[in-house]
Amino acid sequence: MAEPSPSPERLSEVSRLAGELADRILLESEVGPPSAAKVTALGEAVHLLEACHHPIPNLVTDVLSRLHADPEAEGPAAGSSAEEPGAAASPGRSRFIPRFLRSRRGS
Repeated sequence: MAEPSPSPERLSEVSRLAGELADRILLESEVGPPSAAKVTALGEAVHLLEACHHPIPNLVTDVLSRLHADPEAEGPAAGSSAEEPGAAASPGRSRFIPRFLRSRRGS
């Protein structure tokens, strides 16, 4: 049996939190590479919002676009010598961002 779809209120909360996380990632990226765990969490939030056909905040789209345009900004997990605990998630995340951006261009 499939899981029930999250309520509109919960999706709105995910959207709000994704916006806050995107803001933190943006600030973090100004002083160095953002946390791989934060970028991965943002990607997962966007995946959920897309799957439920819920609007994605513009700031989130902007931050993901910036991360894709500047692979160095994705943090150590994007590099070849990732030692951060969230580094195992990097291949999925690095594939997710271009796929997300392609889907936004098509809308």
